[in-house]
Amino acid sequence: MDTLLPILKTSDYRKDEKLQFKEFLFNDAIAPVVAYGKDSGNAMVYEGAADESDLYARFPDIKKEALANLKAIDVPYQITEAEGTNVLFAEGHEYASEKILDKAYMIKIAADLKCDTLMVGIPFKGVLMAIDSNSDMRLKLPVIVKQYFENPQQDPISDKVFLVQNGEVVAMGGEKLPENESDDNFVISENKAQNYGIELKSKNVEELVADVNTSFKQVMLMILQRKSFGGEITFKLSSAIPLDQALINKCNSIIEQIEKNEMLQTISQALASSKVQFKFLHDGNLIAPTTASKIAQSESIQESKPAAPKLEQETKKVIADTSEKIKTVADKKQKLGITKKSKPWWKFWASEEQDSPEMIKAAEEKAKLDELKSSTQKDFDKSDHNKFMPK
Repeated sequence: MDTLLPILKTSDYRKDEKLQFKEFLFNDAIAPVVAYGKDSGNAMVYEGAADESDLYARFPDIKKEALANLKAIDVPYQITEAEGTNVLFAEGHEYASEKILDKAYMIKIAADLKCDTLMVGIPFKGVLMAIDSNSDMRLKLPVIVKQYFENPQQDPISDKVFLVQNGEVVAMGGEKLPENESDDNFVISENKAQNYGIELKSKNVEELVADVNTSFKQVMLMILQRKSFGGEITFKLSSAIPLDQALINKCNSIIEQIEKNEMLQTISQALASSKVQFKFLHDGNLIAPTTASKIAQSESIQESKPAAPKLEQETKKVIADTSEKIKTVADKKQKLGITKKSKPWWKFWASEEQDSPEMIKAAEEKAKLDELKSSTQKDFDKSDHNKFMPK
């Protein structure tokens, strides 16, 4: 009897066939594709829709049935210790990789690994590997997954790693990612000293205020979650935003207002033993904080109209909104007694859905991996990577 099931394919699978029942595992063109077809035992049969209306009408039921059938499949796994980290492998089963789509299965894996968030690799068909996303091996797993993808034992699926929270894929990353063409307006990175850099794509002062608001909230949520902070946050502006006096004034104004926030400084004093230090760079050059005399002496900067009163109000709102959200999260964490391990050296694309209060928790979860860029190849010896795969 034919059984409807999801099948993971590479990101370019039937990319020009618009009426196939398929979707991306994660909302990105470089993510693997989840195709839905019937397993007849000897072959997979993929049915297409007659037109767009037929596709939209039938797809929800097809997906629901396929995932229910996947859930009914028992895929065993084993946990192996490697370099002090528990590594979970599900292998040897035809649908091992697809179990990343099984929410209950992934929740069970997380429970067995005694963690809240998983980093998962599905390099080729029949293999799923997972670790605690806080573990020391989090920097090596992207390298391992990429190597298995490039030397697959079965049909390749993806060289990316996936962050799984509460059984669902919330982010995607990898050893080397291409430039993301999404509409996200900032990228956050953390260095080994646990200081944060925020690359802003703002094209004008109005966008800058909004982007600083969103990215700063996300960074502070990360600091609260990880309970580790080097004390410095640097906003990096590109040449896309014109450098003029209004921009310099705005950046200095934002820094001044943030520095006056006692609660934020208290958090920094507790974690970094220092006040939060902020900097704004434009095309790599420091533009804030600056003194009035330094600004006046800058001959290369063209004068422009002062920032509108509305922007001043918006800047104040940045600080007020951020403080309120952070206070809420901090109070909740204190009541629950939540502690998190430090996770330095992540780099990811940030979520654009973080302005509403109900999205704060989601932002905290997605911030861990929304585009992991690991440059740890030099720290990993390719010749011994097979030791992580059970014999």
